Amino acid sequence: MNQVGQRGRLYITRRLWLPQYLLQQANLWLAERINHHMPKLPLMGDEALKRFPELSLLTRSHEAIKAELLQLLESKENIPDLYQVHPRDKSIYSPQWRIYILKLWGYEIATNISRCPETMEVVARIPGVHTALFSILDPHSGIPPHEGWAAGVVRCHYPLITPEKREDCFMEVAGHRLCWKEREPLLFDDTRTHLVKNNTSQMRVVLIVDFELPMPLPLRAFTKLRYHLVRNSEEIRHMCENAAVEQPS
Repeated sequence: MNQVGQRGRLYITRRLWLPQYLLQQANLWLAERINHHMPKLPLMGDEALKRFPELSLLTRSHEAIKAELLQLLESKENIPDLYQVHPRDKSIYSPQWRIYILKLWGYEIATNISRCPETMEVVARIPGVHTALFSILDPHSGIPPHEGWAAGVVRCHYPLITPEKREDCFMEVAGHRLCWKEREPLLFDDTRTHLVKNNTSQMRVVLIVDFELPMPLPLRAFTKLRYHLVRNSEEIRHMCENAAVEQPS
């Protein structure tokens, strides 16, 4: 039986695994040291673009990216939810939250990219990107409180479809309530506990782009080691297989 995705374990190979909890704790401990080299987050709109001008690549290609997204949504039922991609994340699973992954920890999913070539071309020009995906949240749904563990990574939400009642569709992170606005990047630290609510009758879709920042040598050595371990793990390979979406006939 393939146990990849079992909660509490990060599988390096099909049989060799490391305790997820210990890895998370070590990484979060180091996060406090890394935070001295992180920008003040969250950032939105013009402030985000001023701090990271390379993200203007997204705004300049907005229409092309959105056009590819709209084509995907014509067969939305084929796009997996998080549990189908990664069973270990059952605690934040929602059937109303689907993810279309283009790139995960450096692995490109060719089948998915073939339907979004312009999006991927833009993402590839942003320095330090290791993950990119569309996050699709249905009306009257949400994502429970959770946190990531990749310290030193900035998470960008680039809004492509947002409800008209912006104040009723929001993310709460680190004491901030943030509402998405189409074309305006929203940046935050994924290691901080956050939740999402869509209390409207309309869909919300963002392009998530995770990118690493330059770090001093000791911290850079750690982030490179982490990237190598995670990227080459059986866990990530298994997730990429699950995330591939067959093209509609």
